[in-house]
Amino acid sequence: MQVRYSDRSVLLYIGTEIERMGGALDATEDTMVDGIRLGGDVLRSGYSYDSIDSIAGACFYLACTRQKEPISLPDVADQARKSQKNIRNLSAKLMSELEIQPTPVEPDTYLNDGIEEFGFTEEQATECFELLERGKDRNLHSGLAPTTVAGAILYAVAKKHGLDVRQQEISEFVNKTTVSIRTSYKSFLKLADDVPVDVLPPQTIDEAIATLQTKFSEHPAVYADDARELSMGADVGDSASTAGIVGGAYLNVALEQGEELTADGLSSELGVGRQTITKYNEMFTDDD
Repeated sequence: MQVRYSDRSVLLYIGTEIERMGGALDATEDTMVDGIRLGGDVLRSGYSYDSIDSIAGACFYLACTRQKEPISLPDVADQARKSQKNIRNLSAKLMSELEIQPTPVEPDTYLNDGIEEFGFTEEQATECFELLERGKDRNLHSGLAPTTVAGAILYAVAKKHGLDVRQQEISEFVNKTTVSIRTSYKSFLKLADDVPVDVLPPQTIDEAIATLQTKFSEHPAVYADDARELSMGADVGDSASTAGIVGGAYLNVALEQGEELTADGLSSELGVGRQTITKYNEMFTDDD
């Protein structure tokens, strides 16, 4: 009986194989990322496949074609350990049945659609494309799907202007998770001109503490002092979310004082996910 692996495991394998083939054939990073995206699209479509290696080879070959890589079909087939006929035929079937475009879809297309969908003004639309160009100059788009880039920019502009557009609405529109939008939009928001102070998520412990003091002004000031002390002493990695740490510390202090406060109540104020705040709260709770 054939073993059925999870889509996550399959995508991890496909990604590893595409990186291996790309490294062996000196493909660009953009080509490998495009191939992995295509692999994800194949899995999400529910396409019935016989061989994971064939899918990896076909997606890599399609990415080479889309990115105009000077890599031949025989070379791809050799690396994929499949026949040229197998890779060629499967690539053609994927393009036909999944309507894969011969060239990668750029974020511009999704931006235009989103601008119309959410009723952005002409000025806001212009700002969307300015952020896209600034993001490209800083390579913020590298490794991200065009839909993620577009969704992050749409949400960044909506946040800046206080539009009644929820993160969930944008994530559903671009077919990405809210986590993808939440973790990406801040980088683009930082590039915008004249961003209100209360819109950009806090970047330091003091900024995050000040945000919570303003929001929960009815709480004693000592809550903020204790949360700052906990945050400063937290033993976490360099990639940790500063706002998440402060949120977890503040929640820990407030709950110990009998306050009815939740991670959801802190999440929207700090611009980080509920799960992140909960994780750090549990860390501080375990240390008690």
